[in-house]
Amino acid sequence: MATKPRFDWFQTDTCVTITILKKGVALNDCRVTFNENDIKVYYGDEVIFETTLARPVDEKNFTVTCTPSKVEVRMPKASAGHWPMLGASSAAPTPVESHHPPKNWEAIERKVVEEEENEQLEGDAAVNRMFRKLYNEASDDVKRAMIKSYQESGGTVLSTNWAEISKKRTEVRPPDCMEYKKFEQ
Repeated sequence: MATKPRFDWFQTDTCVTITILKKGVALNDCRVTFNENDIKVYYGDEVIFETTLARPVDEKNFTVTCTPSKVEVRMPKASAGHWPMLGASSAAPTPVESHHPPKNWEAIERKVVEEEENEQLEGDAAVNRMFRKLYNEASDDVKRAMIKSYQESGGTVLSTNWAEISKKRTEVRPPDCMEYKKFEQ
């Protein structure tokens, strides 16, 4: 059995259009039949599209257009309005089954953390990791000292001694071979 071609549909308040993506269909070989709300589109003897429409259409005033890549069926609605879906819904919805076992997020997190710890870094990345680890494992006083000293010194001092840093403003101390100049706008 051949697979059915893909299709798409759109609507206005007065019309429904179904586009069937089937290449090489000639208008002479295309046939559309209606039976109440059922619609079938044939290419020769092959049914290329069939569905039960959600609402009735005017079966006598439809148009069929065939292009090299698609078949388009345009049908006026029997009564104007918006359809929530093209096909009629079945009485009992089919349950969706889960084929995937639940993920153990704690195990995944442990694995990622372990990989990050074992990763060999060089240069700035290694220094950044060291400072991040120092900050994350520090007490609240050490974190406060690090933030205060770094901000007040313009990034030239990083202290972990809160007892010393809390008492006074941190001075700017550039490296020995450099000179500090304040930026003015």
